Amino acid sequence: MFAFAHKTKEMRMQVTFGLRLDERQGPSDKAYFMSPIVGRLGFLGLLETYLGLARPEVSAAQRVAAYLGHLRRCDNAKRFYSRSLEVDDIGVAAQLLGWRDEWRLGGWDGKAAPTSPPRILDLAAVEESASGDIAPGEGERLAEVIAALGGRKVPITSVELVDPLECFPWAWQEVLARLPNVEPQIAQATGAGKLGALQALARDTLSGGELKNDPLVIDDGQVHVLQAQSAETAEHWLSAWCRANPANRLVLCERGGDSLDATLVATGSPACGFDSASDLRPALQTLGLALEMCWAPLDVDRLFEFLAHPFGPFSRSARGKLARAFAKQPGLGGQAWDAAKAAIAEQEDGQAILEEIAFWLEGERWSRADGAPLDDLSVRTEKIHKALQRRATLGDGVAAAISSALHQCSAVRDGLAEFKRQGVTHLVPRQVEQLIAQSTPGGATNPAAASQVGCLKSASTAAACIEPASEVIWWMPSTPTLPRPLPWSEGEVAALKSLGVVLRNPKQELELLAAQWLRPLFAAKEHFLLVLPPPGAEEHPIWQLLKKLAPSLQVERIDDALYGVHRDVIAHRVPDVPFQQAERYINLDRPVASRKQKQSFTSLDLLFNNPAVAALQDAAALEAGATLFQGRENQLLGTLAHRVVELLFQQDGSLNWTNKQALAWFDCMLDALLTAEGVPLLMQGAGVTAHRFKRICAIAICELLDHLRSAQAVRVRTEVSIDGQLGNVPLTGNIDLLIELPGNRTVALDMKWTGSKRYAETLVEGRHLQLALYASLIQQVDGLTPIALGYFIIDKADLYVTAPDIFPKAQVRSPRNGITVHDLLAQARKTWEYRMEQWRAGIVELVPPLDDLTDFQLGEGMLPVGSLGPWHQEHFTLLGGWDQ
Repeated sequence: MFAFAHKTKEMRMQVTFGLRLDERQGPSDKAYFMSPIVGRLGFLGLLETYLGLARPEVSAAQRVAAYLGHLRRCDNAKRFYSRSLEVDDIGVAAQLLGWRDEWRLGGWDGKAAPTSPPRILDLAAVEESASGDIAPGEGERLAEVIAALGGRKVPITSVELVDPLECFPWAWQEVLARLPNVEPQIAQATGAGKLGALQALARDTLSGGELKNDPLVIDDGQVHVLQAQSAETAEHWLSAWCRANPANRLVLCERGGDSLDATLVATGSPACGFDSASDLRPALQTLGLALEMCWAPLDVDRLFEFLAHPFGPFSRSARGKLARAFAKQPGLGGQAWDAAKAAIAEQEDGQAILEEIAFWLEGERWSRADGAPLDDLSVRTEKIHKALQRRATLGDGVAAAISSALHQCSAVRDGLAEFKRQGVTHLVPRQVEQLIAQSTPGGATNPAAASQVGCLKSASTAAACIEPASEVIWWMPSTPTLPRPLPWSEGEVAALKSLGVVLRNPKQELELLAAQWLRPLFAAKEHFLLVLPPPGAEEHPIWQLLKKLAPSLQVERIDDALYGVHRDVIAHRVPDVPFQQAERYINLDRPVASRKQKQSFTSLDLLFNNPAVAALQDAAALEAGATLFQGRENQLLGTLAHRVVELLFQQDGSLNWTNKQALAWFDCMLDALLTAEGVPLLMQGAGVTAHRFKRICAIAICELLDHLRSAQAVRVRTEVSIDGQLGNVPLTGNIDLLIELPGNRTVALDMKWTGSKRYAETLVEGRHLQLALYASLIQQVDGLTPIALGYFIIDKADLYVTAPDIFPKAQVRSPRNGITVHDLLAQARKTWEYRMEQWRAGIVELVPPLDDLTDFQLGEGMLPVGSLGPWHQEHFTLLGGWDQ
């Protein structure tokens, strides 16, 4: 058994402290438990722990919400922030809270003199109201540490400062004055030879403020400047170089570290753990997308993202079904939506999921102008929090990714609770977005950014490069972030100084930044490599300095066979291979067969005009992913217009309605139709399109009724599904309008949203295969051949028919070449046999999207080959990147 001594040796802690050492990454040669290397937050947490001042973390969102409450309480409509608060209250509160915290860090006691400038007087009034009601910031926490250090000891025997004492905020200087043995760290040049000479010259130049006239010649291979045409090429070079040349190496990467880590891991090297702040982490998008479902009108893009997102409040498979339904018919409550819900209901937990769907997607929404109730926002935030907690327990490797999202939800929940405490009842979308943004300042980082065993030493800022290494690689320095100027006027700065506030000095910060830029160079003992960003990026001051100190340094091109710094080949160039496009005839080693039990005009048109695309869609059954595509407005408007006509003739007696009755019905049903099947037209910014759609449909149904009355129509059937044969090929069709006239006569019409000129020419040129197929099916089923065929073009309310004296106001367009329905059907049968003969032989023909298709015509007795519409780009891409 073990025995413990009654007395332990007194702890002796030696702290290395710097302004930005919290951004340092391991592994370290010297940091261990009793010799911590810490930045401001790390050291503050250490002191609070030993002094018994540690407290639960308070989110930035909660502090901002609390401060906003006091800004409002003190707002008399004459404060300097009054008008801004009306526009962006949470953003203003965050900005002014930052001012207040900076002043507190400089020693502000919250008071102002009677002669102080107005902005200081206003914030002093707010501070008096907020005293004790806002979680402390860094300055107040340090004030507590200062007070506690007067009566308690901490086990710290020395503090080594890597940054000058005068560069620390006033409150930190006060803390350091109460700690023992606080000494500055003297920056030493660690290199030998020409590298050491360059380090010394850089140090002397910086301290003296002027450049010596005798430039340094570096010819011993210790310093190299490299550049690639792309960051990806440079990343692969670095991975290959590190594997080929093991060394005690430090990599400084200030931006793009997550991409570098991904390449290192993909090429077999350990990840350094570089992080990258981003609001695009999937888990962090969950709450924002969920709360977007609160608003009316609904944002279609956000709804689709909510359904397709990897994280959500209910089953991803169920959301996927709804996403596919919504992409097919963009509405809530249409046929596709109801069919998806019916499929979900058959699942084991289907009823519970349907309740979630009703809550999130089919329940109450609130005006974007008036805002949503705070209680409802809180309920939704809590539901997302619980859903993410459940997902984190599934053991599928996403717990780390979800942890930051859970923190975000908790912070938003705290912020909402603070608003409720203040009596706020509603928040508008902008406030919700700002609250979420304030809840993810630290949570927006990459939860998967973790250092792996055997990784390189690394840092994400030059200020953290304080430990020497044999080789230092500064990765793509570009566009440094310079110190911010003080946002206050000279009079305000003077007034703050008279109040005892010690503000930061931007000039001093800039000088410190220049000194910090030399730390990576000073850390190199044997080699220093500067890897520049690809051409076109702004030059970093460190490269500008090196060019002045050592003009002989030349940029080495990484792309030139990827030579290493010692001219050892570590990789070989892969020859360029052109992107392969499919040939006209794709020869397969087996017959191709259609999967369709029945062919339609759409499938025949695709086969006749481009068998390769037809093979992908039919024989290979490859479908494009369910998504909302931009640029398909006409497709949606046409579908909705079809539904308007379909619903019109489902109404009893509608054929005998007056135009006034039809318009009254249309006005009453339109909103319900758009909600169920056309939500994009209800979005903000879609008002013009919606108005245009309403106007066009109103004119179109009136004109259509006029045509039908003039023809004395006795019955109109819509979306008539009918089956038959094309030769020996099973055929199906869906006729838009089948009109019955007196005397047992019929007319078949197809409706198109737009394209008056195109479809008039289709009739004149005898290319109306779709109508010919419909006529054949009607004759096969009813024993009657339609007396006329035609197109009704909705956006122009134009009616084109093949025969005269039926619709007095219609425009007659008879085929000028005398081609008949019988001729078209014969051509279709012959074209089918030709294409099927190709497929049976394993030959699939590709017709590229060219303007001139003369060489692709099939010959006598077959249908002409034409171009496809713009709806097959995904399949053309699979055939070699053809661009329509």
